[in-house]
Amino acid sequence: MGAERADGAGMEDLTSTGGTPLADPVAGRPQSHVRFDPMSGSWPMIGLNVVSVLLVTIGCWLAAEAIASDVWARALALYVALAGTALFVLVALPLRFFLMQQRGEADRRETLIGAESARRDFDSRLVRALDMASDEPSVLDVAARAIRTRTHGTCAEVLLADSSRAHLSSVASAPDVACTGSCRCSVATPRECPAVRSGHALSFDDSDAFDTCPHLRDRGGPAISAVCIPVSVMGSSVGVVHAVRPATHGFVGEELTALSAVAQQLGSRLGLVRAMAQSEVQANTDPLTGLLNRRSLENQVWRLARDGEHFAVAIADLDHFKSLNDMHGHDAGDRALRLFAQVVKRTFRDVDLVCRYGGEEFLFVLPGARRALAAAAMDRVRLELAAAVGDGRTPPFTFSAGISDSGEAGSLAELVTLADSRLLQAKSAGRDRSVTGLSANADDRDGPQAAGGRVVVAARPERS
Repeated sequence: MGAERADGAGMEDLTSTGGTPLADPVAGRPQSHVRFDPMSGSWPMIGLNVVSVLLVTIGCWLAAEAIASDVWARALALYVALAGTALFVLVALPLRFFLMQQRGEADRRETLIGAESARRDFDSRLVRALDMASDEPSVLDVAARAIRTRTHGTCAEVLLADSSRAHLSSVASAPDVACTGSCRCSVATPRECPAVRSGHALSFDDSDAFDTCPHLRDRGGPAISAVCIPVSVMGSSVGVVHAVRPATHGFVGEELTALSAVAQQLGSRLGLVRAMAQSEVQANTDPLTGLLNRRSLENQVWRLARDGEHFAVAIADLDHFKSLNDMHGHDAGDRALRLFAQVVKRTFRDVDLVCRYGGEEFLFVLPGARRALAAAAMDRVRLELAAAVGDGRTPPFTFSAGISDSGEAGSLAELVTLADSRLLQAKSAGRDRSVTGLSANADDRDGPQAAGGRVVVAARPERS
């Protein structure tokens, strides 16, 4: 049986170029396979034509002589018999052989052209499908579907490393009901996979061979053949396309070409999707606090308004932040901003929108909430912040907030202006408080549910 084929030239080219080099559709076969054949060129036909002309010329001369003599007539009859036999042997048989050979070459050329056309069609469809996939799960789903369309009786899976590059796990699979072998690969880290480690595609004809991949031997059941093609993202091997099937039905060239194309295009698309996702995160978040930036929040609030959902708006400002910067330095100010952002993330719900609005100002949008519930959430933040600054790593600070809701105005700009005016009222009233514009005995129409999934009191806690 066969063993591991690293295929330094063939399989390596398969991975790097997306397919086994095919013969030139015009030439019919690679030049390295051309053999000498005395009947494969045009010079034999030229020679046969010369012989035919000579025989016809002699025949015409004998016919002219036969007119004048009976002896020449008998000689002409004998010549016609011999010349006919010679023409059949020297012209008809070689010509038939030559035509059959040319027909065979044309059939081979047509087969190669058809295979090349099918490969290009598959590649173009694969690229088109991947271009429509906007996130990583969609990309992996396209890869699994593409594998199923080009391989039959095969169990395949895609294994990718996590962000630390320390663990390798299956992220997509393409099982086939006709496959009796086990698809799961036991490789746990990228360094354990020979294909990922070498960066080259590997194929194994028989899992019982002594030089097969050690991760194929202990699967139990009948012997299997396998193909492992590394997936490269940004020039680094971070995963592998792993396919197995019974050893009695090995992988053919067209299947290896398709699997290699999937691995190559998958790596390219994953790199692009990840780069786009990272760019989107950077474009939508504040680099210091990790919260949403102003533009991203405004886009999401526009969706809330479009859907007609009620929401509350709160704007918070850190008290005496300039004095904190002047007294303890800008590093202390940055730590205070990050600490406030961490407290806010822990306190608010996942559906709530929080952004750094500018400087030491933060804007909060609470879908489905009114002012009383938003005030309770801000009080909860105030309690959590008081406990967080108690460790002494960050100078103690407080914040003030103004709150409005979508029942008071029709646009985010108007709600922010209203909340900002109430923030100024909170500052004037002594800071470290929230102003909602509600009367002291206003009821909470949102019920007992509180932001952040916690039950909180609406009254502002007294600081010790």
